[in-house]
Amino acid sequence: MPMVPDSRYNIAGTEVLAMKRLMIVGFAIWLVATIALRVAGQWLLRPDRPLSIIVLLAVSGLVLYRLPRLLFVRFAIPATYYALGGIALVAPGMFLDTFSAIFFSSIFPNIRPDAAGLFGGWLLLCNVAALAGAARYKPATA
Repeated sequence: MPMVPDSRYNIAGTEVLAMKRLMIVGFAIWLVATIALRVAGQWLLRPDRPLSIIVLLAVSGLVLYRLPRLLFVRFAIPATYYALGGIALVAPGMFLDTFSAIFFSSIFPNIRPDAAGLFGGWLLLCNVAALAGAARYKPATA
């Protein structure tokens, strides 16, 4: 009897590949952001400037709210996997930023130590925005 590929396996394999891609993108975002903070974080994280904090949080929140939507279209993520896709996207950065937050002054010696709270709050906002954007996304129907 010839082996017929199980269509459920093929669909699941495609979805697993899409989730891996989202995790790779999430890691790449974390890496680029971490390098950017090592280079220019002292100008970005300024706890003594309330207006710059508001702008940082507003812009970051909007960008990260929309980012999953763009990636879901790019990687053809099925609608039933949007919440899981959001988790796959933010999980690498959340895991690695645990250590960035714990060892903040050592990892980011160019940023004032009193900016650690702003850094942690910013991370929380960015991750929540990405997860909310993923969970709330509804693609346009034709």
